[in-house]
Amino acid sequence: MGYIEAIIALFAVVDPIGNIPVFLLATENITRRQRQKAFNIAVFVSVLILVVFAFAGNAILNYIFHIEMADLQIAGGIILLLIAANNLVFESQRGFSTLRRTRTAVEIGCVPLACPLLAGPGSMVTSLTTWQNPEAGPAAALLAIAVVLGAFWLIMRFIEPVHKILGTLITTVVSKVMLLFIAAIGVHMIILGLQHYFFSKTG
Repeated sequence: MGYIEAIIALFAVVDPIGNIPVFLLATENITRRQRQKAFNIAVFVSVLILVVFAFAGNAILNYIFHIEMADLQIAGGIILLLIAANNLVFESQRGFSTLRRTRTAVEIGCVPLACPLLAGPGSMVTSLTTWQNPEAGPAAALLAIAVVLGAFWLIMRFIEPVHKILGTLITTVVSKVMLLFIAAIGVHMIILGLQHYFFSKTG
């Protein structure tokens, strides 16, 4: 996995374009200025979560939970498959109806924008596996986080005109295509995790 692959993988999981309707729904009851504040907070919190997990996630897994990277790869792959299947079959916005009540920009920026939308299980696992991948490493993981969340920040700066230009149909199509990539990434992660045990037993 190189730099480009790492960026594409994380971008597919975060899906900032396909989730534009969800971001608009989550921030519809606050002012435009507060909306931008919420997006800024979401980027900051997401970067913090992903970098910390990518850097210390392996130690946390080994010394606290006593599990291996292969276990997380399999679990993460299953999660990604479930996320993709759930959102391809069911309406992806159904779980955000409770967000219509008024909340502060800080609350919305942290939950749900930062977590679970941006720094959810899928993006955390993707960042960690990229960091630990010998063909990618910390540099690729940090670059992917910076590029993807930087792209999200730019999109959110112009979210209203972008949504008007693309329209609901295009954003929905992009979201569904990204979900296919998420499913494929999930399958790949499961295969990598299973290969660890197959090679360990045969070795």
